Amino acid sequence: MKIKEFLLIVFLLSGIVLSSCKKGEEESKVVTDDPRIRSMVISALPNATFVVNDMTGLIFNYDSLSYGTPINNLNPEFGGYGGALSFQYKLGENGEWKEFSNNALDFSTALPVFFKSIAPDADYTKEYRIDVRVHKYDVEAFTWTEKANALSVQGTVVSQKAVFYNQKYYFFYRNDLGKSYVITSGDGDDWTNGDEINIENPDWATLTSMHQSHKLAVQVAEELYVYDLSTGTPSFTQSNVALPEGTILQAPLFTLRNNFWIIAKEADLAFLYSLAEGAEEYEKRTSLPSRTPVEQITTFVSPSGSTTLGYIFGGKNTIGNGSVWGVDVSGNIMELTSNQYALPFLNYPMPLCFGNKLYLAGGIASYTGRTPSEESYTNRYIDLFYGSPNSGTGWSQDTHKFLPDEIKFAKGSLFEYKRNNIILIGGEIPIGENESKFSPSVWKGQLNQEILDDPNPKILDNLILKGN
Repeated sequence: MKIKEFLLIVFLLSGIVLSSCKKGEEESKVVTDDPRIRSMVISALPNATFVVNDMTGLIFNYDSLSYGTPINNLNPEFGGYGGALSFQYKLGENGEWKEFSNNALDFSTALPVFFKSIAPDADYTKEYRIDVRVHKYDVEAFTWTEKANALSVQGTVVSQKAVFYNQKYYFFYRNDLGKSYVITSGDGDDWTNGDEINIENPDWATLTSMHQSHKLAVQVAEELYVYDLSTGTPSFTQSNVALPEGTILQAPLFTLRNNFWIIAKEADLAFLYSLAEGAEEYEKRTSLPSRTPVEQITTFVSPSGSTTLGYIFGGKNTIGNGSVWGVDVSGNIMELTSNQYALPFLNYPMPLCFGNKLYLAGGIASYTGRTPSEESYTNRYIDLFYGSPNSGTGWSQDTHKFLPDEIKFAKGSLFEYKRNNIILIGGEIPIGENESKFSPSVWKGQLNQEILDDPNPKILDNLILKGN
């Protein structure tokens, strides 16, 4: 190596060493004189990321916390750029500075919280305002609007059910005089009264689709009647396929793939039967577990992963909680809920598939209040939503969602009628200790997230502001 090149390398290395030493000295000086806060965490909010803005003297969480998150007892922890900082705090612009040492502070009041950070050598200080931001709205909840007295019924309703079929809402009901009628709507807003239904004493709770997109089926005593919408003047006619000999029809269920499913009893045992499209006889399938009360069940069809399941809601599991049964396209039946999930035992809940999640809303539970742990009663209508993210296996209460204005419902019909919107048609509401009445109203619930995303929300002013 040439001497000149060697001397050049030595000179450059010396410059780097001197530069590093100078930098280290500067950093050492910054550590003792620098009052800036580098980071803030709050252990009670482990998922919150806080941003420190030295320019404006503001520390805030990057994403607002969920609506209702408690922030009245928080202890922030700070990091500096080296040495240990010390702190004072005050509430409001004109508050008095106080020493801060692991204090639990209330960030939910109208008074902002200020911190003064003090450098390790106590020569310099810097003030920050701390904003712990919480959504003003529960974006996962519904805002409900009512179409008052939308269902114009005759007499006192004693049996009813709404279905969405062939791009139309149908509301069938029977009154105390034994007469049945149908009311229809294309959008859930404007309803048209139809003619009297030509069958006696149908059990409208059993109303369900049958095979094609233009047939409905309903149980009438021990027979099945079919409503064919493809005819010029639709009417119910008795099914030309007889039930298996020695059986009693309990309920029509649903259509899965090309099979229509019913429950029928033989003596004290209940079985699933399927009727293939175009077939002339029912095929006997699986027996139902004894814990499934076939006289009082709610059924529903919902997507489940890459397939579709039929659901049977009703009955109790081995420790008394509610049970959910699934029926696949081949007729296999399985209990989906396990004892570890506290889905309450519900009568007449309203099933719904919304946002890729299976829900049960309302119904009559064996307890009152918000949770099953509270004092138990019977025949209590509830306004809660229970959701299952895994096709009916695990359930928990969705604490963001309630029925409209905390009105309690059972036996109604819930549908997702467009993105982030649901509709509640009919049902019954309690009027006393053990009394109820038919609700002729139609309610529409809109997810608050959609309202906030709308550049010109029409009902935003009606929402109640809460939080910061």
